[in-house]
Amino acid sequence: MFGLMFLQDQTRSLARIEQHLRKGSWMMRFLFGPIAAAIAFVGPDSAEFLRHPDAPARESQIGEGAQIVSIALNDGTTLTADLYLPDGAGPHPVILEVTPYGRRSTFSSSVEHGFWTGHGYAFIVVDARGTGASEGTHTFMADARRDGPQIVEWAAAQRWSSGKVGMRGSSYSGTYPLQTAIGRPQGLACISPNANFQSGFDGPPFLGGAFMQGWALGWTPHVTPILAGKAAPVDYDKLLSHRPLLTADLEAHGVEIPVYRQFLEHQTSDNMWAEVHLSLEDYRRINVPALTFTGWYDTTLPGSIANYRAMRGLAASADDQWIIVGPWDHSGASEGGYSRDTGQPIDRIGALAVESRGHKPGQRMAREFFDWCLKGTARRPAWPSVQMFVPGQNRWIEAERLPSPLVKSRKLFLGGSGRANAISSKGLLEAGPGQNALDEYTHDPANPVRSDLPANGRRVQAGGLLGPVDISHQLARPDVLTYATPPLTTPLTLLGNARLSIYVQADVPDFDIVALLEDVAPNGTAIRLDSGWAGVLRARYRGGSGRLALLKPGQTVKLEVNLGEKGHTLRVGHRLRLSVFSSAYPFISVNPGTGNDIATDNASPRSARITILRGSSYPSALSLEVLEPRAQPSK
Repeated sequence: MFGLMFLQDQTRSLARIEQHLRKGSWMMRFLFGPIAAAIAFVGPDSAEFLRHPDAPARESQIGEGAQIVSIALNDGTTLTADLYLPDGAGPHPVILEVTPYGRRSTFSSSVEHGFWTGHGYAFIVVDARGTGASEGTHTFMADARRDGPQIVEWAAAQRWSSGKVGMRGSSYSGTYPLQTAIGRPQGLACISPNANFQSGFDGPPFLGGAFMQGWALGWTPHVTPILAGKAAPVDYDKLLSHRPLLTADLEAHGVEIPVYRQFLEHQTSDNMWAEVHLSLEDYRRINVPALTFTGWYDTTLPGSIANYRAMRGLAASADDQWIIVGPWDHSGASEGGYSRDTGQPIDRIGALAVESRGHKPGQRMAREFFDWCLKGTARRPAWPSVQMFVPGQNRWIEAERLPSPLVKSRKLFLGGSGRANAISSKGLLEAGPGQNALDEYTHDPANPVRSDLPANGRRVQAGGLLGPVDISHQLARPDVLTYATPPLTTPLTLLGNARLSIYVQADVPDFDIVALLEDVAPNGTAIRLDSGWAGVLRARYRGGSGRLALLKPGQTVKLEVNLGEKGHTLRVGHRLRLSVFSSAYPFISVNPGTGNDIATDNASPRSARITILRGSSYPSALSLEVLEPRAQPSK
């Protein structure tokens, strides 16, 4: 065993050297060139020797051997695609990706073309409408329902095609297959929709009604031809005082960004979003098998879970749905937690180490899946419908549906014997509601809680703090309320959804509630337990994304905040903490408290006095899904 561990460690080290040699300076190549030569002498394919056997295949040169093809749509629009064909006359089964990021960008799956053609598949990567070299105007995800079925039917009808098409992708290109499958195109046989999302109001571009400003200003340049690959980092300090929000694209990037403005022009569930949101009837129309990879630290985890549960319950292909939830983030989920670049297991996500069993051979599992549903050369996968890693226990659990029967609900009530304001909070999470009490804080729009300020005080991009990081210093301020359990005497494993029911008053017509769960260690570090940044609800959306209702001063409202899916084990001596506040800039735009349209509001922002009510009359509580103690492994 020790010898195997030593070999794995040396392999990881050599892979890192190889990575630095490929990307590094002439000095790196001079210093480590002799080592590289020694590595090359090991065998006929030294690069593959360095790669873990469960890792994805070595990346192919993007564009090498590609045929540029045109796909004519029925409205006269022409899309551009790269076609990679395997050796042999064919016909070949087809694997297809549609991407808004450029078919030859590293955000696409183009680096996999050699792997798939090497296994006998035609591989196609398409520029989505209005992006890359494709014609038309890009509309966020709504194009997929219209264009996706036509792309599939085009691929199925080509002379080199067997007529069977599978779709694979991650994030936007992982959601595209779901939207395509609703149309039931001829030829679509199966999909692998990794790290997918469900609705524009469950993130992105809105989360609980709050506008995800950092994501919007960071993502939209990728799908804007004039900015793609050239956008400069956004100065969010400067942008904080900019009004109105609609023109923040011009302030940040120097140009108007149509997709950014489209988001702000559609702030409720209108007809545009109806083309993006998957309805119950949409799920019933899906009639193809699906294999989904996601992770506990994947920003699209809530959507991936929601889509799986709906397809498992409603789809015509309900019995052929699989989901794997590992200790992975958004970028590593589709590969089962392996790095495409180094070919080694990703061993750390933020502040947390990835345990030794926390990986799956993602690319190989995808090939087995497609060999079954596209080629018919493999048996139907024998995997359980659900495979879910239990962080902190270094093991996987299996189930046929979600939630797992091993998971039970637990409720903790907001309580305490004094003020809950950080830094000296006396707020508690208790088994039952206590005496009636209230906690208060003031939200100042000019001094929001920052989402881009890590513990060391260094500002990073808005997306740089996703996942499990120490946020103890960020939240040490009087406009944050905290409620914590006593130090745990037995481990506590969260494995599922978390929701906060909270009774609130305010002296403004609109405000935000932001809620975080943290693992607080005895030394005071507080690791955020979230796949994104937080659970959020903008109060005017408390009745749902299709209904806006401002508040009257002093009105008591019950707000339901979805904190998303959690997978984490808190150790003995640690505390589970809930933090509640009203801003997370620039993750979400600052609520100005005016109640006006956030896109065009130029009025002076208003400070908000927020009151949280708790106790038997107002039982504010946190609802958790936890792994039953009897399901915990024995020591």
